[in-house]
Amino acid sequence: MMRTYFSLAMVSVLALAGCAKKQVDETQNPDAATDADGSGDSDSATTGSSRARGSTATRSGGRNTKARKVTAKKPPRVVPDEGSGEEEGPNGLFAEGFAVAAVSAVPDFSSLGEPSSSFVVPNLDFDEDDAANGFPGASELTSNYGIRFSGSINITEEAEYELCLHSDDGSQLLLEDTLLVDNDGVHEEAVEACELLYLAPGEYRLEIRYIQADGPLMTMHFAWAMNGGDKVIVPTEVLFKPDATGA
Repeated sequence: MMRTYFSLAMVSVLALAGCAKKQVDETQNPDAATDADGSGDSDSATTGSSRARGSTATRSGGRNTKARKVTAKKPPRVVPDEGSGEEEGPNGLFAEGFAVAAVSAVPDFSSLGEPSSSFVVPNLDFDEDDAANGFPGASELTSNYGIRFSGSINITEEAEYELCLHSDDGSQLLLEDTLLVDNDGVHEEAVEACELLYLAPGEYRLEIRYIQADGPLMTMHFAWAMNGGDKVIVPTEVLFKPDATGA
């Protein structure tokens, strides 16, 4: 009887010693308990956090997808179903060309005086061409010049619009006198810059500025994409010349 009691006592002592050792080991190596349970909660949380930090939504070129909001000062223009019969309709943009000595950036056009030429373009879709041929519509503009395109863009559908300038050399886009797309500078080749905007229906004042230095090639495109769709050249039908030009 005494022998049995002694054996049970020894078993209890050994069990208590084992528990104490396990507790010491876990205290000295806390990761061991986490790894042992197989749940992976700690690793999962770390990995998930890392993925979240590295997966910020962006558009091409590293731009954040959050759209900027611009408000039109005029309601959308009501366009008749049929043309007015006029030879020169209201669509397009009014262009003014200026000679600029050794141009390296988009100038302050208000300080350049009277333009050397003025003309109308249906839209901005000018593929790469020899700069020596002059800008389409103003053949005398071959190097070191700036062009200011003015008018309005008529938005009839509420949406997110990505507006893009693709140019050689520099260009800028303003809506309602706010600079939104800045593609300034002298480029070795055509460069594209875009901005994602939320636009409600309205007629937005539009100004696009373009420069050509003394490089051999010129390019100028104004394109858009709506609600993440395909990018296309902004059509003539939504562009309107300023009312005061009479062009």
